[in-house]
Amino acid sequence: MNRPNGHISREFFDGLYSEYKPRFVRIAQSYIRNEMAAEDIVTDSFLYFWEHRGELDITASVPAYILGAVKHGCLEWLRNQKNRLKIRQKIHTTAYQGIQARISALEACDPGQLFAAEVAAIVQEEIGKMPEPMREIFVASRFDGKTYQEIADMTGISVRNVKAAIQRALGIMREALKDYLPAWIAVLFISALPF
Repeated sequence: MNRPNGHISREFFDGLYSEYKPRFVRIAQSYIRNEMAAEDIVTDSFLYFWEHRGELDITASVPAYILGAVKHGCLEWLRNQKNRLKIRQKIHTTAYQGIQARISALEACDPGQLFAAEVAAIVQEEIGKMPEPMREIFVASRFDGKTYQEIADMTGISVRNVKAAIQRALGIMREALKDYLPAWIAVLFISALPF
């Protein structure tokens, strides 16, 4: 089947294509494991040969030359697949690491502590907003453990006014914490907070 490349007739090429294409597709498919891609590589190899037949310097047989082109096409396809897999693997690794980090963070998270911290922040904020006599009375009662009488002696106001200030402060706290705790738990929680 050796012929000068420029003198290959269409009839000769069609015979070559019919005879060798099925064999070459099987060979390509055995390496790349993709029937459609194998068909494309073999067809492209035959077309390249036909379109460049006058320019090619073929020392072996024409089928051997085309099979070499098929081999190179398969190598290129496999290298591209390998690169795609590497990229996918990096993407999956990055995604996996991100998910793993979120799982670890969530497993380490104690919702009770988050909830308590949020409530404590609201309590501190509300105490900071109270007018001075009410704040001093509320802190002395709830966080310093002082009795109404001790607070009255300390501030110079009556026990009745101390009780009224504490009731107003507790009302403010119940309102601020209504979305977090039932009212009776809010009062207990406020007295247990460390300030």
